[in-house]
This record gives sequence, C-alpha cells and structure tokens, in this order.
Amino acid sequence: MEKIKKEHILEFLKTQNKPLNVRTILNKLKISKKYRLFIKRILQQLLREGKIQKERKKYFIFNSHNNIKRGKVEIKNGYGYVLLENEPDIYIGRKSIANLLPGDEVEVFVRNYSDGKKEGIIKNIIKRTDSPLMCKVKKFGKNYFAYSILKKFPLIKISEKNFDLKDGDTVLLYVKEENSKLSGEVISHISDNENIDLLEQFILGKNEIRQEFPLNVLKEAEGINFNIIKKESRVDLRDETVITIDPDDAKDFDDAVSIKKIGNIYELGVHIADVSYFVEEGTDMDYEAFLRGVSVYLPERAIPMLPEKLSNDICSLKEGVDRFTFSIFMKIDKNGEILSYEIKESIINNKKRYTYEEVQEILKGRIEPENKKIKELLLNANQLKDIIGRKLLSDGMIDLNIGEPIFIYTPDNEIYNIIRKGTLDSHKLIEYFMIYANICAADFITKNYKSGIFRIHPEPDEKDIRELNLFLNTLGIGLKIKKGSNTELQKIIKGIENLHQSELIKKKILRTMQLARYSEKNTGHFGLSLEKYSHFTSPIRRYADIVTHRLIKTTLKLISMKDNSKTYLKDVAQQISAREEKAEKTEMEVFKLYALNFLKNKINEEFYAIITKITNNGFFAELENYPIEGFVNFDNIYNDYYVYDFERQIAIGRRTKKIFKIGLRIKVIISKIDLELLRMNMELAI
Repeated sequence: MEKIKKEHILEFLKTQNKPLNVRTILNKLKISKKYRLFIKRILQQLLREGKIQKERKKYFIFNSHNNIKRGKVEIKNGYGYVLLENEPDIYIGRKSIANLLPGDEVEVFVRNYSDGKKEGIIKNIIKRTDSPLMCKVKKFGKNYFAYSILKKFPLIKISEKNFDLKDGDTVLLYVKEENSKLSGEVISHISDNENIDLLEQFILGKNEIRQEFPLNVLKEAEGINFNIIKKESRVDLRDETVITIDPDDAKDFDDAVSIKKIGNIYELGVHIADVSYFVEEGTDMDYEAFLRGVSVYLPERAIPMLPEKLSNDICSLKEGVDRFTFSIFMKIDKNGEILSYEIKESIINNKKRYTYEEVQEILKGRIEPENKKIKELLLNANQLKDIIGRKLLSDGMIDLNIGEPIFIYTPDNEIYNIIRKGTLDSHKLIEYFMIYANICAADFITKNYKSGIFRIHPEPDEKDIRELNLFLNTLGIGLKIKKGSNTELQKIIKGIENLHQSELIKKKILRTMQLARYSEKNTGHFGLSLEKYSHFTSPIRRYADIVTHRLIKTTLKLISMKDNSKTYLKDVAQQISAREEKAEKTEMEVFKLYALNFLKNKINEEFYAIITKITNNGFFAELENYPIEGFVNFDNIYNDYYVYDFERQIAIGRRTKKIFKIGLRIKVIISKIDLELLRMNMELAI
C-alpha cells in the first residue's frame, strides 16, 4: 500500500473524463476497500493544494481533455443554466448556483450522462454580471444587504444607503466584487410593488434599455434637414404608385412597395427608408443607435432606436410626402424565382398609407379603393404573395402562424381584453415581399464581401428534437421526427392542422427551434430554409439594416464605409444580437406585467385552462379566455401526492392514480398574482 502515492492518484485522475467518487476510484485502481480512508486523505490533500476539484463527493481535474465551456448564468425556477453561444444551454444544479448571480460569466466542466443529459460543474467565475440586478433588501443590524429576487444567496452588501430603505423593499443595483466580497450600488428603489409604472421602469432598468437620448445626439438630429433639392442621382419614383401597409398602431413607417405585372413577370419594388443617408458612420447618433441596437415596443409606447426627428419625421415614409429611400427592384417569374434585381437610391411619394385591416377588406372585395392604380397594385400584389408563399413553403419554410397576444382597449385607453391576433393575407403580403428583399440584400453582400451582417438561424439540436418527440408522444400524436429537418417539421404542422391541440404543439415546435441571431458569417436560415439571409428592410428600428445598407452602398460607390472589416462586423453582430435579446425580453416582461395587472381583478374567478408543461412540483397551464400562463403547485392539490414521470410527461397521484398531462383541459381558479415576480398562481377549481 505504501507504493500508492498522491502522484499516482493525480496522474490517474488526469486520464479520467468525468468526476469519480472514492468507491469508483478504488474499483478502477483495484485497491481494497480497507484503504478507503487512506485514499480519501490523499484526495483531501490534493484538494487543499488546488490540484484537483470536488463536486458532490466526486473528484476530478480540469485539463485540456475535459469539456470546458464558457457562458453566462441564467436562473429559472431556482435552477441554473449556462447560456452558450451557438450551443444548447447547460444545466447547473441548485448547489452549484449557490454563489452565482444571474448574468455572471463562468467556466463550467460539462458532465455527460449515458441518457444524453448534460450537467455543468462550475470551474470558476470569470466576471460578475455587468447588468443591474433586481433584488430584495435585508437588514442585519445597522447594515443593509440585498439578494436577487430569483434566489436568496449570495448576499450583497449595499455600499451606500442613498435611498430610504427598509426590509423587503425592492431595489435595482449594480454589483461589484472585491476580495471575494460582493457589494452593490442602488440605482433605483421601489417600496410599492403594486405600482406598474415603477415596475415597468425596473424591467427597463434591469435590461439596460436606454430611454432618454443624450443631448448631443438630440442636437445632432435637430441639425439634420430634408433637402429635396439634393436628390442627386436618385431614381425619381414620385409619380409612381407606391404605398405603405402597416399595423393600425404603427410607430414608424420604413417600408413601401410598388408592383407591376408585365406578361408573366412581376416587377416588385421594395422601397426602404434611407436612414444611412442621414445617420452617418461615426457620428454621435450612429453610436447611440449601435448601443441601442433595436427599437423597443411596449404596449402603450415605443422606445425608438433613433431620435423622433428621424424615426417619426424625415425618415418615416408618410403619406403624401417626398422621402429618400433605398430600393430593391426585383423581377420575379410565375414560379416565384427571382430572375434579377437592382439596388438603387431613390425618392418616393407615398400615395396611400394603409392598415393591414384595410388592405384585407380590399382583397376580400368588401371595400373599393379610391384609386384604380392602387387597386391594380393590390390585386397584383395578392397574386405575387400567393406565388412567393408557395415557393417558400416548397423550399422548406417553417410557417407556424401563431398569433401574437395583444391588448384590446376601451375608448378611455383601459385594457378590457387580451386576445391572440390572427394572421391576415395582407400580413403575408408584406412579410413575403420583405423576405425577398432581404434575400437579394444577402445575395449582394455574399457576392461582394467575405463578411457581412447576416441573419442566421441554426438547426434544432438533438436534445430539443428528443423533447419534441416526447411531447408529441404524450399527446398521442402518431408522428415522429428523426433528424429535425424542415420537411419533417412541415409534415408535423400539416398533420396537426385540425387538432384542438394544434396551437399548443406549434408553440412547442417554436421552442424546439433555436433563436435567430446576427453573425458576420453566413450560415443560412433554418426557419426560412434559405442559404443566405440578411436584414435590409427596417433601418428605422434595427441597426443591422443600417450596416447592411452601408455595405451595399460602398460597393455601389455611393459612400465609402470607414470600417467593413470582419472584426468590426463581428463586434456589431454580437452587440445587436445581445441588444435584440434584451429588447425582446423587455417587451415580453412588460406585456406580462400589464396582463397580470389586468387579471388582478379576476382573482378567485374560475377559468378553463390547458396544461402546457409538467414539472416536478406542479404544472403550467394557459387560460382559454386569455393567452396567459399560470402555475398550479402540487402542494395545493390537497387530496393526493403527485409524482412526475419525465419520460411520459405526466404527473400521477399516488393514492387516486389521477393523471395530469400536457394538453389536458382543466378548470382553475386564479389564487395569487405577484407583479414583481411576474407570476400567476392558480389552484384547481372544485
């Protein structure tokens, strides 16, 4: 036994690709169990020397052979996840997140299990979160501390008490770490957790949404004037029939269309606000737009990417007003093939500002447009919409057609209902035309540059495909996905068209697919089944489109872009992807805040709901009357103890054998709403 030294144990652990407990180490080294304490002492010594690591009574070494990943921490329902770029999230257990904060950048060792599951073990915290945290205040003696509303540890000492704080108050704070101790600077404070205006500000603050424009940016914007004399070499389309079609409550108008049919060829013009003409590279306004990345749309207002002088005035394609545009002129045949395209600077005069609902009425023949040329344009556009739609679907586009939840307001601007907005033919008309313009922009960039700003959408990963198959099996759907191809997903969507669970399944398919994002590399767009795709059509609200315009204009020798290097484009893609994610999270959370505030008046009322997800301690269900999810805790179902069966995606009562499964229609009572945590608790109705 004297021959076994710590060097032997160390060398042995270096050869292992997963953590091992003491018993496994003994077995693998063929050492008798009576030497267990001796080996354990060696392991403890190596641990103290920092040569090995320990996690849940298992020992391992981080080395070049181990699977080390780097990402940001996210906390959901008490569990942790490390968000990786271009890869599935890695689960980390409750014990592993004890000292972590949401948004921390960490390195994890990824443990692979035989059933395909993965778990991350924290190697080290690279950097504490840069984002402000929403926390609760806790007083100990004369000192004030805070902890994340998502978990009660670690404690953060409040460095300066510049607000009148008390136990239980909610604060927004920036965290810093010195000598392994956390401190926080309070930047916002709320003592009334029912005030939705303050809670909305908290959501905006924690997601770092820039609301006010700096004075230098506003001054720069005010100095810009629209000078029609300087139309230069622009294609003059002011006498052409050009229209816009937008939502009734649209905040900005950055795309217009024109169309003619000559024989079997459609000549489609997509005319986009020429924002890059007014927002010059390297200006204060340009930098502010880069920092914002996108506009943010809230239920009752918008936070624009550009100052209102541009977004609502000189760049907005208003009816009856001359505006500079950047146009793509396409020739499309009867099969939806783009025969050719040209991209040119132009000037238009919008002949009519339509809403989607108005165009739908015209297409259905229920109202007559006042102008014959506009009627002809809309009829040709409707024909082309059908042609493009068939082409995109035949090529593999995934069309889920899930209506977005929207609020319905009274004349006094009070919410009185929440519904899912249906998709109209007029929506598809503009959507398909914009897709074709974006395809042309991507094609132009790939032909002229090695790098660009591309909109990419990776294929679903194997884990998500397995979960989708499990989900379908739970619902008794006799369809299975093998590779997660576009054709397979299209087959699923077609096969569930007439099922009452179709919306539920389509939402699950949406969650199965990865998030689209921006990249300097073109890797294709899975959802649209396209080899190349960029964003060109919304420069008022997306910085990506401004950069795309600049790249194209540089090739056309209309401008000379100062920096179009791969490094710059990569930085832009990462920044705008991050800002888009924050904006979408903000929009979702503020919408839920308003929705839950509306439902507060319906506490103790009964509703029918559909179970959408089962967990260890309860299930989520979406109300039939309102597209909002709540949670039913098994602890509140008093007549039984429920056991969660992951493989079958059901919960079974031990005594009654009652089963709760996904898709089941149940009757619930709204029991509690927490606006601060954006949670709605429900109980089963008796």
